[in-house]
Amino acid sequence: MFLIVVEFAIGLLITLNTLIDVFSSIVVPGPSTARLSVARHVRRMSVPLWRYVSQKRASGRRQQLSNSFAPLLFFLAFATWMALLLIGFSLMFHALGASFEPPLAGPGDAIYFAGSSLLTLGVSEVDAHGPARWLLLWAGLSGFGVITATITFILQIQTGLQHRETGVLTLSGLAGTPACGILLLENFAALGLRGELRSFFKEWRDWSTATLHSHVAHPMLVYFHSVDAESDWLSALHAVLDAATLILVLTEEESLGTAAMMHRGGSRTAAHLCDLFDLETKELEPIPEESLQLLITRLQDAGYAAKPASKKLATELSKFRSDYTGRLNSLSEHLGAERVELVPCG
Repeated sequence: MFLIVVEFAIGLLITLNTLIDVFSSIVVPGPSTARLSVARHVRRMSVPLWRYVSQKRASGRRQQLSNSFAPLLFFLAFATWMALLLIGFSLMFHALGASFEPPLAGPGDAIYFAGSSLLTLGVSEVDAHGPARWLLLWAGLSGFGVITATITFILQIQTGLQHRETGVLTLSGLAGTPACGILLLENFAALGLRGELRSFFKEWRDWSTATLHSHVAHPMLVYFHSVDAESDWLSALHAVLDAATLILVLTEEESLGTAAMMHRGGSRTAAHLCDLFDLETKELEPIPEESLQLLITRLQDAGYAAKPASKKLATELSKFRSDYTGRLNSLSEHLGAERVELVPCG
């Protein structure tokens, strides 16, 4: 009798912790705070291996996580949840084996009956009596609930990706390949759109805020790369932040206000995403005077009201870039994505 109680208690503990983790991971926004945290553990174990495999396949080309990693990560988490529920209910069904007609013969029958209940197949010829009836209903409800929550989560993921990729595709071609802030400003000037920079920075401030909300609510979104291989979402954010910082520090343009808004909003997004994965901020080297002079010259050639170069200006530019560049570089390394350089650019 003691062993039966222990077996049932272990099964109940596994089942409850799994359901709590599913609820915390899918229903509650943000990283899972449950003890089990299946998705987080699966991610931590999978990222190094998948990055190694991706690098081997890249053969010198762009080193980044394969686009299939994020869906695989989600599938592994879902499969683990279902496997844990199967184990938990199997233990409880086996402990209540005498409450079935005919009685369950052994662990194999308990596993088959638990799987049939979780998937609501109803293919078993065994009848339940007493407490086993309620356990059977709970198993069916749990399986149906996890599958339904998973489908809803997939729809939420697609919605978040659609909004994120709309901004990235809009930027494609303007920031160059690889993406670059100074080239983005030069292209705006060449197209006669310098006056549109105010609305542009405001739109991207809103984009970074929406991206922060969706990616913190569903961290798995971070691992979905952009559909346009030439303009990844992380590179796009970095390039726009560099452009806003150049306007804010090196010029006296009318778009200073919205550039400051973009700098603050984008830096906040970078900080929260970096903290989300416990990444260390990369140290930045001071901006050389020749690089600063090159930036100012290119801005002046494009028609911007650039300030004269000075050591104080170089220090100020380094300070403003330190709010986001180190964090975005850490994220780029974590995701195997390409870094964005301030200078030189084509």
